Amino acid sequence: MGFRTLIINVHSKLSYKNNHLVFKTAEQTEMIHLSEIDTLLCETTDIVITTMLLDRLVNEGVLVIFCDSKRLPSSMLMPYYARHDSSLQVRRQTEWTPAIKSVVSTKIIARKLANQASVLGGVDLIDKQVAVEKVAADLILDDPANIEAHVARTYFNALFGNDFVRDEPTEINKALDYGYALIMGLFAREVAKCGCITQIGIKHANQFNQFNLASDLMEPFRVLIDQIVYENRRETFPRIKRQLFNLFSNTYVYEDKEMYLNNIVSDYVRKIIDCLHEERENIPEFKVNG
Repeated sequence: MGFRTLIINVHSKLSYKNNHLVFKTAEQTEMIHLSEIDTLLCETTDIVITTMLLDRLVNEGVLVIFCDSKRLPSSMLMPYYARHDSSLQVRRQTEWTPAIKSVVSTKIIARKLANQASVLGGVDLIDKQVAVEKVAADLILDDPANIEAHVARTYFNALFGNDFVRDEPTEINKALDYGYALIMGLFAREVAKCGCITQIGIKHANQFNQFNLASDLMEPFRVLIDQIVYENRRETFPRIKRQLFNLFSNTYVYEDKEMYLNNIVSDYVRKIIDCLHEERENIPEFKVNG
């Protein structure tokens, strides 16, 4: 797996030569070995890219995210066959039992709520942290009371003000959506590498969501975006966006080790899917310190 995140935001041509990505503008030409690249973010539509390069990026497992004319993530490059036994893995995915899906999804949501409480405590919103922890303590299998949604309202209003509404076109919401899309890309790639279909989730079942399973698995990681956006909440979206790119260069504690996010997501997704296959009992946890 590579270690570099490339963000291309200028008029340029990207091509392939001798296992290298060739980046060319009117002023410069650079070559980067494909083995070094983990993520390629094409942040402008003013990029020409060759199909040979796209083919090689897929073969190398590079996450490629494309942005629209507003420089917002709009699509990603996903392989049809990320494993030699993809058909077998898809069949196994369709055989996940309702019981195991309920257990796994509930534990994932429990960790998400715990991480949200930790974030609130980390910014000295102790009363809100206690309130979230109190409500989260009532979480039961499949969350029939929709505690996740109740906590979300308390959590976002505590961070961004009582007038904050999640679906309004504000700078904060644009930044949150942008960051979530970046994390979604990491999870979708790892789901595909495990041979599973991203559309078939364990709790998310939106017919218009191409990444239901990635949406399920990424829930505890959303707070990484929330923290960055909160710290830069008075900045404009373009400035917050630049801070969000630190996701790829920062390290985080996971299972008592300092690791880069892409490595954490790779291990986390593989272990969660092993749990869904009922080949593993302990569900991995990603804990965030406030």
